[in-house]
Amino acid sequence: MGMDVHGINPKQNKNMEDFPTYNKFANMDFDVKWKELDKSDKLKDKFFEEMNEYEASNPGVYFRNNCWWWRPLWNYCAEIAPDLIDDDLWNSGHCNDGAGLNGKDAKELGHRLLKEIANGNTIEYQASYQQFQEDKKDEDKFASMYPFDIDNVERFALFCIDSGGFEIY
Repeated sequence: MGMDVHGINPKQNKNMEDFPTYNKFANMDFDVKWKELDKSDKLKDKFFEEMNEYEASNPGVYFRNNCWWWRPLWNYCAEIAPDLIDDDLWNSGHCNDGAGLNGKDAKELGHRLLKEIANGNTIEYQASYQQFQEDKKDEDKFASMYPFDIDNVERFALFCIDSGGFEIY
């Protein structure tokens, strides 16, 4: 299970038309698209290559984490931005039910996350979190299965800033 976080009104740095194979298949009906893509590994590889390039060029379009990575990230977001993420949103954010933030609050969260990275708080949090995992590894196997990493925080921050608001599915 994973969390797919979609930008509501993402900033477009590169147009989808710049990625012709991805553009052709992106909005196609699921069954029709995969019937066509499954005919050729070369075509399928090109589709995924262009999809990854499009998403890298437009970080506000889409962010994904599996549940193991998402839960600590979302918890950290709630910890540094309790004025943006109340208890109801925090709970919903763990449930793939479409909860999220509007454009103004998403941008604020992104900037806050980058500020926390810049001032060293995120790396301190990461070290403390990893120590907690190490201390709990013998008594709570699940604690070690939820990683937290500053690079993941930064990717999410950049997504938030360019997302125009987001929904978590």
